[in-house]
Amino acid sequence: MSAVSQLPAASILYDSFNYSPVGAQVSSAGAPSWTLRNAGQEDPKIASGSLSYPGLQTASGDNSVIFNGVAPAAGVSGRLLDQIYNVNNATTLYYSLTLQVSNITIGDWGGSGNFLSGSFMMGFSQDTTGAPAAGSAAAPLLIRTGDPTNASGVANDFQGFQLGTGVTAVAGTRVFDGTHVYLPNQTLFLVLSYTFGPNAMDDVAKLWVNPIPGSLEGDNTAVVTATGVADVANNQIQAFFLRNNSVEPASTLIDDLRVGTSWADVTPAPEPSTFVLCALSALGFLGRRSRR
Repeated sequence: MSAVSQLPAASILYDSFNYSPVGAQVSSAGAPSWTLRNAGQEDPKIASGSLSYPGLQTASGDNSVIFNGVAPAAGVSGRLLDQIYNVNNATTLYYSLTLQVSNITIGDWGGSGNFLSGSFMMGFSQDTTGAPAAGSAAAPLLIRTGDPTNASGVANDFQGFQLGTGVTAVAGTRVFDGTHVYLPNQTLFLVLSYTFGPNAMDDVAKLWVNPIPGSLEGDNTAVVTATGVADVANNQIQAFFLRNNSVEPASTLIDDLRVGTSWADVTPAPEPSTFVLCALSALGFLGRRSRR
């Protein structure tokens, strides 16, 4: 006998994107919390099937989201958080997700310059309507070609990518992890955070790639730490956004989005199944009295 544990809700939100129909935009599928921020444009869509990452608590059998917009149809889907967050009521906000770039084709990197600035795909925001301004995006997930020669536009279908983040998405302040190049069809577990500081230009954004689910934050090392630049506009966060863009791979999937105020909220390990608990009990590992 076995049982699957219920997924506990994160302190702010958990979304496995189990909406329908497949192929519908997130904002028009059965997703009441997501809205299209750019009228007449196309936000990310619901894709069939789910992603999973070893050791991470996931909702298997659900759907996922595909980023497949190209200009001028690229659009943004947004979701309000439960309240406005700032230095007065939050130290750090975290979000996590699983990500897979399924395919990279000619044109996905958008020509020259992509290696320098990449694209911001999602993240926190202080605004709630329209295209997210670069200075209003906080701890954005950044993606770019993994080939530095693409700065001259000669490797526009390079089969590898790099990730990064920034305090905001303002050009020139984006920070990429230049030590890792990830390949198509790898499923990655990503955690990003935004920490409010008490002064100007002291907020901090971080990115972790494949941290250990269920571990402590201090047991994992961020691949990117960004600070020392202008903080998010209005020094607040009140929404989350998903952004189609013509300079990111058009076959990028994400799943199991979590937002929370602690590391534990967004890195849950699976709970033991009923079968495992019963087996441990039968072997005497549970409820054993200490001997004196």
